[in-house]
Formats: sequence, C-alpha cells, structure tokens
Amino acid sequence: MKTSFVSTLGVSTATRLSLVKSQAELARASHELSSGRHADVGLTLGARTGTSVELRQELARIGTIIDTNGLVGARLDTMQAALSNVQGTAEDLLGVLIAVKEGSEAAEVVAPQAALNLKSLVGTMNANLNGQYLFAGINTDVPPMEEYFGPPPSAAKTEIDARFVTAFGHLPDDPLAATITPAAMAAFIDTQIAPLFADPGWGTYWSSASNENLSSRISGTETIETSANANEQPFRDLTMAYMMLSALGGETLSQGAYREIVDRAIGLVGGAMQDVTTVQARLGVAQNRVGDASDRMAIQRDILTRQVTDLENVDPFEAATRVNALMSQVEVSYSLTARIREMSLLRYL
Repeated sequence: MKTSFVSTLGVSTATRLSLVKSQAELARASHELSSGRHADVGLTLGARTGTSVELRQELARIGTIIDTNGLVGARLDTMQAALSNVQGTAEDLLGVLIAVKEGSEAAEVVAPQAALNLKSLVGTMNANLNGQYLFAGINTDVPPMEEYFGPPPSAAKTEIDARFVTAFGHLPDDPLAATITPAAMAAFIDTQIAPLFADPGWGTYWSSASNENLSSRISGTETIETSANANEQPFRDLTMAYMMLSALGGETLSQGAYREIVDRAIGLVGGAMQDVTTVQARLGVAQNRVGDASDRMAIQRDILTRQVTDLENVDPFEAATRVNALMSQVEVSYSLTARIREMSLLRYL
C-alpha cells in the first residue's frame, strides 16, 4: 500500500487549480449566457459542426441577395419615376402641337417648350443613383447623353447644322430658311436627319449607352433584366422630335415647311409615348419579380435562422443556473483557499 505525502502546500495547490478551472468554466458560461450561443460551437456540436457551417454560408448568401434586391428595387423605383416624368412632358408637348399646328405663330410657342423638353430628356437619361448612370445599360460609369445646346455645342448639333448648310446653303436661323419648301424639308428629314437617330449615327452623335441592359440575380435560380437604356426607340424618337421642333429654324421657316416638322413630331411623340409605357410595364414586371423573390428569400432566411438557432444556441435558463452554480463554487473555493493559507504550525508554537 502506498501513501501520498500530505501537506498544507499540497492542499492549497490543489484548491488553487480547482479555482482556476472553475473560473475558466464561469467565463465560458457567462459568455454563453450573454450571447445565447455555445462558447465553442465546434466542441459542442462535434460531427454536426459541418451542418452549422453550411447553414451559415447559405444564410450569408441569402442575406447578400436580399440586400442586392433592395438596391435593385431602389434603382427600378427611380427609373419608373424618371420615365413618368418623360411621359408627362411628352404628353404636354403633344397637346400643344395638336392645338397650335395650324397657327401662324406655332413655332414661337412650341420651340422653347421643345428645347426645355430636350434638356429635360437628356437630364433624365443622365440620371444616376449611387454613382451609377441608370439609363446607360451596362456602361454605368459613362453619362449616356451629351447636352445638345452645350456649351460647347454638342457633336450632334454641329453635325446637324453642317448638314443643314450643305442641303440649303444657310443655317436654320437664317431668314433665307423661309424659302424652304415642305417637300424639301421632308426630304431633308428623311435623308439627313433620320439617319442620325438610327445606328450607327445614334451611337456616334448622341448616345454612349450600351444596348445591353443590366441583369441582376434576384434569387438562387433567377436572373432578370433590371434596367432600360437610352438607346431604346422611344428615347430616340423623342430626342428627334424635340430637336426638330427647337433647332431646325421653326420661326424662320415657311408655314408649310414648319407644318411638315410638326406633323413628323406629332407622329414621333405619339408613338414614343406608347413605347415608353411598354418600357414602364417591362420594368414594372421586374419590380414585381424582385419583390416576390425577396419575400421568398426572407422566408428561407427565417427557416435557416431557426435551424442555426436550434444547433448553436444554449438554453438561457440552463445557462443562468450553471453560471449561478459556478459563481457559488468559486466563492467557496476562495473561502477554502483563504482558510488553508492560515493553517501553519507556526501559529501553534
């Protein structure tokens, strides 16, 4: 039989080691009580740790998509508001055109409003959100359109003035413009103006936007187009109509030549308004799909969160009971350690 050496130092050391262990357990239990989660998830879950990691990765992916959908929704809302403004200004001008097209002073009324509409349209096409141009397609870092009237005058204005001089021998605001016949104006529009609003003229003189719209992943399996671009037909038609009414010398033209411009503009604006409505409908469908996808993803997030909670979270009542028990144990250990330190033969000699 073997006996162990017993001393006050040995008992004190054993008590101190027990106290250190209890303090470590108390710190871990206190952390679990405050966080509601196991202090060492891997140690607690063991083989199920991989499941927890996979669930958290899926939660992070879903959270990222939901956040992205919020940005996409904001972009679509802003674009819809911009298109409503485009539709409203076009409708106002169309009403004026129909009302005054037979009047002798139509150009004096229409030209300033058309110039303002052109400026407004360019501003709308150049709208940006969070540093990205909304109507630039995938070229989100480039302003889609240049101001027509400048300063300095845009490449489009310079080109149109040059073509006008080549065709008629003078600028649009020259009094000689009164000699231009309706047939000559119609031919000029068809052969010299219209090509500037078709490819490649549109891209050369008017737009820096891409024909490819932005696409966004709105769920784990859905990717949709979530933008429009300045190259779409209604914006070309409105730009052409506004430019003709404001920049082809309306006040200096004969009534017949100017009526030719007005008739063309009425057709362009009326058709463009219908096409803008189509663009709005397309973006509206995208808005609905983004909202529905976010709702579905939110449900998935809630389900996964509950699964992670079931795996990783501690019972708060059990954690509180354990903390109280460990605190009591530590207090007893402190008391015992203090009493053992007082045990010395010197006190009895």
